[in-house]
Amino acid sequence: MDSRFYAPNSTLSQLEKKMKVASSYREWEDLAKQHDFQSGAEGWKHQRKCKLYDYNEIYSRYNILKHCLDKGLEGELLYALNEGVHGNMGGMGSPVMYAQAKFGTKKLIDDYVSLIADALQYIADCPENKISHTEKLDFFRRASHCYGRSALLLSGGVGLIYFHQGVVQELIDHDLLPNVISGASAGAIVSAQLGTMTNEELKSGYFTKKRYEEADRTRFLDLFLGRLSEKETYEAKERVLDEVIPRDITFQEAFELTGRYINISISPSEKHQNSRLMNAITSPNVYVRSAVSASFSVPGVIPPERLYAKGFNGKTRPYLENRRWVDGSVAGDLPIKRLSRLYGVNHFLVSQINPMVVPFIEDTKTRKQKGFRKTLSTAGVSVLNEALMVTERLLTKGGNTGNVMAAQLAYLIRMLEQNYLGDVNIILESKDFKWRNVLFEFKDGEIERLINAGMRSTWPKIPMIKNAELISRTLDRILEDLNAAGLEENQRSVHHIYS
Repeated sequence: MDSRFYAPNSTLSQLEKKMKVASSYREWEDLAKQHDFQSGAEGWKHQRKCKLYDYNEIYSRYNILKHCLDKGLEGELLYALNEGVHGNMGGMGSPVMYAQAKFGTKKLIDDYVSLIADALQYIADCPENKISHTEKLDFFRRASHCYGRSALLLSGGVGLIYFHQGVVQELIDHDLLPNVISGASAGAIVSAQLGTMTNEELKSGYFTKKRYEEADRTRFLDLFLGRLSEKETYEAKERVLDEVIPRDITFQEAFELTGRYINISISPSEKHQNSRLMNAITSPNVYVRSAVSASFSVPGVIPPERLYAKGFNGKTRPYLENRRWVDGSVAGDLPIKRLSRLYGVNHFLVSQINPMVVPFIEDTKTRKQKGFRKTLSTAGVSVLNEALMVTERLLTKGGNTGNVMAAQLAYLIRMLEQNYLGDVNIILESKDFKWRNVLFEFKDGEIERLINAGMRSTWPKIPMIKNAELISRTLDRILEDLNAAGLEENQRSVHHIYS
């Protein structure tokens, strides 16, 4: 950036202060753009050259596609697109490209992403005598497989759930909510609502207004300290579920209702079993309510849960009858590998509120270099994990008391072994984090402030999410239309486009 365009630091500081207290996204966006203009970042956005990405490759591809579109050369355009449609071509999708300005990134990147979406739609709209339906279907299936898609991952975090609600409401209001959503524990509660409510219900500001009344009736602190009987715990849990998902609906039925793939992480209560990801592909007949109930069964606080499913005769029956399941955060807070395999997801939006993680984590992906601090942090976690594993082995030799303590340590070890960041990370900041909120202990106005923190933390990520999702959404929509056009009327139904 040219230093001649810099405004005084006092001016930039004033703008930053106003951004922190902006009451809406539009207000924040206007202030962010003013900041970019005053700081010189706006000039940086309009300059193609930059060492952070391969601008020559992107500019060359842009010109080829633009020429084909302007001249109506559908054959050449299809050939050019067949050479590759990639979300991170030349590093253009890297988070660091969106960390150099307060709002957005290089204009060349924005223009290129928009042009690809236009080119894809142009191919889809070509008449049959130019490009056949079979040829289109083949191309778009391959393009979708190569490009991938985004998923939203919602971590566990008990009472901090209201931060998630601010994040998802902002994504909903910007039409940026991915169709693939995963949740663990508190994240499972939000995911279940996203998967069983219509767009109209969600767009009415549902998550800004949603409150969990059972938290006022039964204190989580009493539950955590073991002051409730097993019956009282069960009844409180059922009342929570009544507030979230009051009817029995399977994962398949939820998908047919909303078209969203919700995924609920559950962890095994047994030490040597594997965690599971419940969804419409792997477990279509399982009740969403049952999976959510298991996913927020905090070890040592709420008894492990059995899963239930709808049988072939429509009657409820146990699912994996001899297994019991606990909090999904223990072993599958962010099930990135499984989502990649199931849905071809290669771009992950993470809303992170896990209280075991938030105080110690930072989003290093937006920095040019990870730095020595990140190396030390990773090494420290590894050393701690090794120490806990040794301690666990020693405790297992200490009788019943030792075995109980070892079991709790095993849960902690599983948590430390996980990765808690994605490509776009919306993390609860330390200034908004309060331990008592984890236990659903809120003072007046704190729930609203937590929701607003989620919304406000999402605003800087909006331009990056838009660019990441524009092409994948275009591909998915076109594939839906092509698949529907290829079916007889009596064959048409809601179907899985990722399987």
